[in-house]
Amino acid sequence: MSKNIVLAVDAASGDPARHVGAAAGMTGELCRDSGDHVIVLHVHEFAHGRFGRMQVDCPDGAGEQVVEKIVSGLQAAGVSAEGEIREANYGHIAAAILKVAAEREARIMVLGSSSRTDLPRIPLGSVANRLLHMATRPVLIVPRTDTLTPATPSPQTTMPTGEH
Repeated sequence: MSKNIVLAVDAASGDPARHVGAAAGMTGELCRDSGDHVIVLHVHEFAHGRFGRMQVDCPDGAGEQVVEKIVSGLQAAGVSAEGEIREANYGHIAAAILKVAAEREARIMVLGSSSRTDLPRIPLGSVANRLLHMATRPVLIVPRTDTLTPATPSPQTTMPTGEH
């Protein structure tokens, strides 16, 4: 019986960025034998302020392009995949990812780690860090590729609370 996997992607620099490509490669590997369906998700982040509502995550259309590229690549590899775009208020991307995972009854959420250290993110936190602390289902964080190929990354995983 096939299940769903949510692959959360961002439109960081690169085409797609190394961390997004690594996460997509790992997701393809996970689905190769299981027949799981992949929901490639990008969440647009919006801030509200004096001048109204403003998209702050990426230029217009960039998230959609990344999703389309990842979906096409997965489908070309024989993986069942579709794209989904959502919106969230500033600082609530992790909550939006969790909502999609719950709605789609995902067995796991996958995302790429875009950095090697948490130091720049300590004041606000990263999406991956927030997701790890809020999740009630498994989360797979795939390290960005510098010397690794997408087919052989060494993932870091966490288990839901109570399943250590």
